[in-house]
Amino acid sequence: MRLLEGVVVAHLTPFDAQGRVDHGALREYMKFLIAKGVHGIFACGTTAEAQILSLEERKKVLETIVSANEGKMTIVAHCGTVNFEDTCELIEHARSLGVDGAGVVTPFYYSYTQEELYHYYASLARKFEDFPLYLYNIPSLTGNNLSASTVARLGQEFPNIVGIKDSSGSFNTISEYILSSSAGFRVIVGCDRLFLSVLIFGAHGSVTGPGGVFPEPFLDVWQAFQKREYAKAQILQRKLIAISKALGEGASLATLKAALAIRGFGGGFMRFPLRTLSFSEVEKLREKLKAVLEETGYSI
Repeated sequence: MRLLEGVVVAHLTPFDAQGRVDHGALREYMKFLIAKGVHGIFACGTTAEAQILSLEERKKVLETIVSANEGKMTIVAHCGTVNFEDTCELIEHARSLGVDGAGVVTPFYYSYTQEELYHYYASLARKFEDFPLYLYNIPSLTGNNLSASTVARLGQEFPNIVGIKDSSGSFNTISEYILSSSAGFRVIVGCDRLFLSVLIFGAHGSVTGPGGVFPEPFLDVWQAFQKREYAKAQILQRKLIAISKALGEGASLATLKAALAIRGFGGGFMRFPLRTLSFSEVEKLREKLKAVLEETGYSI
């Protein structure tokens, strides 16, 4: 199994006007990401609108991604739900498809103690001891934050807990994960502004929603960092932030979906009850993107 590293895309899910998954558009979207050189896919995460898809829809989305990928990108399937048994069902399905691992967000809605979160992940690690698992911390949406001590404990006790995707947006949190974890534990960050900073500090890559629309600046920063061209990487990071800001930095899924449609994939439709951008909003976004792309030297 391959581990997550580099530019990992948190994909969007194309829908048709009736709110059904557009698997044809999803396949073309995957081919686009492969052609751009994206390293990995974090499947069925937040930007995929996965929590308002049924379990069967999530399974079918993952099947389409695996089929379209043809082994090119590393694939980690996000399998977290509010219900433990549903999470186990999705992990079992992901494992049956031969993907490279499963990510699991903290249980949400209810507040959980660190000990409860530890036992939740420990139970998954024991149940799927032959399959790589990634913790997923996004406290702004779940209301539950994984402490560095809990993450370190899990990583040290269970060899198949191989990393964490952190979307807290906190450099302090990320740095504590890196400092307290054992060698080889993957820290992947879901905050575009911190991409270069966390790479320098020892993170292994980024999981990005905006990078699922414009992967080019993320890949350029990664390549410059790999070549130790740090001054160049700083300039590219500024361009990356400008493009990410034009896309709302991932805060508006409808904006990301509309931008993806502007690039030629899907119709920009959201899954109800999320709202699709209006025609006038899309046109304003198109003009904003045109301006920032001219400024940064990228193109549609």
